[in-house]
Amino acid sequence: MTLDKLVGRGLREESTGPEEIQRLLRKASIRLNDANSEGISMESRFDLAYEAILQLAICALRAHGYRPDSRGGHHVIALQSLTKTVEYRGERIRLLDEFRRQRAIGLYDGSFEPTRAEINALLETAEDLKNHLNEWLRKNKPELLKP
Repeated sequence: MTLDKLVGRGLREESTGPEEIQRLLRKASIRLNDANSEGISMESRFDLAYEAILQLAICALRAHGYRPDSRGGHHVIALQSLTKTVEYRGERIRLLDEFRRQRAIGLYDGSFEPTRAEINALLETAEDLKNHLNEWLRKNKPELLKP
């Protein structure tokens, strides 16, 4: 399914500019930096890394002129659209979707207690996505990286 087919079904069209893209990238970097801190709980580190990834996925959508709308499911759309927005690898998307699912279940019943290995995998994926997105922007939308 193409992104334009999701307009009105989770996405809306809205133009963006370099200021917004820079702001989203900066917020993702701050969250990722905080998630690497050993001085906070595993749950907080997981949440921060997940939020960094979500911010990067939203940034990828924004670079294409789309914004998730306010209805539910925007995490799913943002993450799963990465294959279309920035040609991110499908196996990484599956890992992100599994973490999203575990996090969602844990929010409601308190059952999710991420392990160090899960946090490390999430942090590695977040860093990989950040680098991939920045490279994609440099190649395909350099005008969005200008201050």
